[in-house]
Amino acid sequence: MRALFASAVLLSSIALVPAAFAASQSVTGTVKAYQSGQMLTLSNGDMFTLPKNFKDPGIKTGEKVKVAYQKTGKKLQAEMVTIVR
Repeated sequence: MRALFASAVLLSSIALVPAAFAASQSVTGTVKAYQSGQMLTLSNGDMFTLPKNFKDPGIKTGEKVKVAYQKTGKKLQAEMVTIVR
């Protein structure tokens, strides 16, 4: 019984390791479209969902931005957007 429990604990901890190490990625690009507080689309076609607590730094269409994000399945979830000057 102890061996079974130990195996289950080991397998569950191995399964959680990738989630713990899910690192943010980043991309720099030009804003193609921006829906205030909802969605940001870059000229390369990447579409990012913005977090509910997103504070707009003054994003405008045509502006160069850097987006830190995490990919969940096919969705890109922005964590931070900064204007590149």
